[in-house]
Amino acid sequence: PGFVQFMRDFFGSSQQEISREIETRVNGETKHYSIVTQKYDEGKAAVSVGIDISDRKRSEKTQAQLIASLRESERKFRSLYEATSDAVMLLDENGFLFDCNRATLEMFGCRSKKELCDKHPKDMSPPFQANGGDTENLIETQIAIALETGNARFEWFHRRLDGTEFPAEVLLTAMELGGVPPNNSSKIPGGKKVLQAVVRDITERKRDEEEIKAALAEKEVLLKEIHHRVKNNLQVISSLLRLQSRYIQDRTVMEMLKESQNRVRSMALVHEQLYQSQDLSRIDFAEYIHNLASNLFQAYQVNARGVKLNIKVAPAFLNIDTAVPCGLIINELVSNSLKYAFKDRNFGELTIEFDCDNEDLFLLTVGDNGRGFPSNIDYKNSGSLGLRLVCSLVRQLRGNIELKSDRGTLFQISFPSSL
Repeated sequence: PGFVQFMRDFFGSSQQEISREIETRVNGETKHYSIVTQKYDEGKAAVSVGIDISDRKRSEKTQAQLIASLRESERKFRSLYEATSDAVMLLDENGFLFDCNRATLEMFGCRSKKELCDKHPKDMSPPFQANGGDTENLIETQIAIALETGNARFEWFHRRLDGTEFPAEVLLTAMELGGVPPNNSSKIPGGKKVLQAVVRDITERKRDEEEIKAALAEKEVLLKEIHHRVKNNLQVISSLLRLQSRYIQDRTVMEMLKESQNRVRSMALVHEQLYQSQDLSRIDFAEYIHNLASNLFQAYQVNARGVKLNIKVAPAFLNIDTAVPCGLIINELVSNSLKYAFKDRNFGELTIEFDCDNEDLFLLTVGDNGRGFPSNIDYKNSGSLGLRLVCSLVRQLRGNIELKSDRGTLFQISFPSSL
């Protein structure tokens, strides 16, 4: 139908030759043709030559849609580009700035883009960075990383036009921008690799971090002082108990005072290690066990009796809420072994083991190869203050305790590693 109408119009005109693109349907499909027609025989007849240009038309339509899409994408990019409070700069692959948003001008104290165009990041930075590194070498390294991997994030010191410096967080992103239509007013170079630099002024964040660090340092000093004073007070109590025991004639009462003194020492030792530790929230429990066992051996004067101490402790760090009850448990069980297991014997072995099972459970074992635990005593319902204290502390740790007395005495205690 399109071709028929075209020919009617041609014969009705005075033109001898005409060329035109027409749209027609062939077998239900829309086709585009470029037609050249010329009259002859005094205008009574005409000859026409047509070329199918359907593929070209489809390509032109696709290209037009792509250009429209690119223009819309650039419009959205420009909108975000100008709206963000972060400085956004576009750099060529050598690092020279060719465009930036308004926030960049405000951040660097500029009145127009001309003051920044063709500048390199090194020109907007002090000669050396906070870590002492040379600015030129460092920025070239970061640009190379961004071009190779796609992006690079780092902290940086920039310099404003007035000479003042400020800390910044920089994200360099490599991107390849497609060609843009000739009539597009954008300064973005079409089809070239560029770098987008997003710069965020982190002056306030750094100030806040310094204030937090200062506050933490003050709290650490305070905590150290608290642990120091608690340790001193516990040592005073221990000394008072020792002095009091000198005036006691009853051996049973003397033993009770000695046991109380050892308990106080076990707690004081936790605070002493926390005071000396770099990490005020946890103590090195392996070191603590060695120190506690050494103190108990000295208190009961067993070094000369030939009792051997075996300590097998995996590296572990416990907080004070776990270390104090666990230390008291070890104190009671080791004290019991030293008092009762090796009576009338000049030799023996006492073992302390501490380990972590799959990082879920702590496993504590205290045992000896002495005379064994009396079979007629239920350790969970014993009249002994020490054993009652052990069972109470195990419950406090939400743990379990078992006794094996086939070869000497062996207490096995397990409790969660996180309370």
